[in-house]
Amino acid sequence: MSQSENRRESRFFTGGQGELSQIKSKERLQKFVRYNKTKKQISRFVYIAVFVAAIILFLLICLSVFFRIRTIEVVGSARYSADSVISVCGITTDMSLYEVTNRDVEILPKKLSYIRRASIRRKLPSTLVISLTEDTPVYFAELYGEYFVLSDELRVLEQVFDRTVLADKGLIELVLPAINSAITGSKIEFEASTTERYVTEYLYALQSSELLPKVSAFDLRDRFAAAMICEEIYLVKLGNGDELGTKLTAVAGMLENEIFADRVPATIDASDPSECPVIKDKEAVIAFDR
Repeated sequence: MSQSENRRESRFFTGGQGELSQIKSKERLQKFVRYNKTKKQISRFVYIAVFVAAIILFLLICLSVFFRIRTIEVVGSARYSADSVISVCGITTDMSLYEVTNRDVEILPKKLSYIRRASIRRKLPSTLVISLTEDTPVYFAELYGEYFVLSDELRVLEQVFDRTVLADKGLIELVLPAINSAITGSKIEFEASTTERYVTEYLYALQSSELLPKVSAFDLRDRFAAAMICEEIYLVKLGNGDELGTKLTAVAGMLENEIFADRVPATIDASDPSECPVIKDKEAVIAFDR
């Protein structure tokens, strides 16, 4: 081994010259040098990690101490007051602005049922904004002798005991198949998952149809014998869900025809959208079979 090589390898050795003289072979010296290199690299990494952790801790302390909530704003709700929203989620002034997260407002749709979604955002240095999206009532259904107001996704928005309260709300009455539960703030739970699937599909077809504004009620109890009442005087038999969108489009077009200008109660059989026979009857009582 040359003198220059000895000097180069000795740089990484931290022991005394007496110890170095005990290393007899070049192979053992090279291993020892590699060990010391690795040890120094690990030490350097540890120092960097500790330094970064200290910086992060310092920043967190600064955020918690210097950025405290002084003002809470609630936006997006016409139904609930700011005070009621704030009290439900338990956020208070003087909390750290970065202590509050979206998880703190997840409870709002459960407690204040007309709230569909809630989130927070921060306006430095001291304002927390709670942003709300409200649900719109679209349907109602009679369940357990009460009337349940429902969203387009069948979330229960409220319960009422008097049907007349809903008369001027423009809601579509749903006659639903068997359910397990209807809890305010949550979606209706049906007895069978297959039931939920076809009800969801049929309602989606309705919401996508030009017929929607004319529908007064929708009977969904039997997936193979669905029916609607339009403008409160036309009973529309839809049969199964095959070509449901086409059936609804056909009926929407028919109701614009002059043959319905006399406003005589009628039954429309739209189970075959290519035909759609109509039976008019001035004495007919338009209602679903019970």
